[in-house]
Amino acid sequence: MYGNDTDEPKRRRAPRMDLGELWKTVHALLEDNRIDVPWDHLRAEGHDILDEEIRAALEDGMYEFHALVDGRYVATYVERRSRLSVVVLFELWEKGGTRRIRVLTAFHGPASPRARGGR
Repeated sequence: MYGNDTDEPKRRRAPRMDLGELWKTVHALLEDNRIDVPWDHLRAEGHDILDEEIRAALEDGMYEFHALVDGRYVATYVERRSRLSVVVLFELWEKGGTRRIRVLTAFHGPASPRARGGR
């Protein structure tokens, strides 16, 4: 699930882009509902996360580059006065000129003061 391999050889991870361009692209894809979330994986791992929380992190969260994998990103979102953050690990995938958001995992984590500032 988190590796670089995929079982869909006709798709490929989109190249890394700067965070401003990423923000614009993610918002356009969310508007078109072009997002894939591995709900079976999230439930199997015990991640009690909601679709609205994932979308809030992608829409209003703070983006960072993944520390190890080029073209992979992390969105972190914290509602004001909350002790928990929503963390979404995602990539952009292309197939036939069409991009989609591919969520790899999403979970709740402790809210850091740096991540505060969401809704």
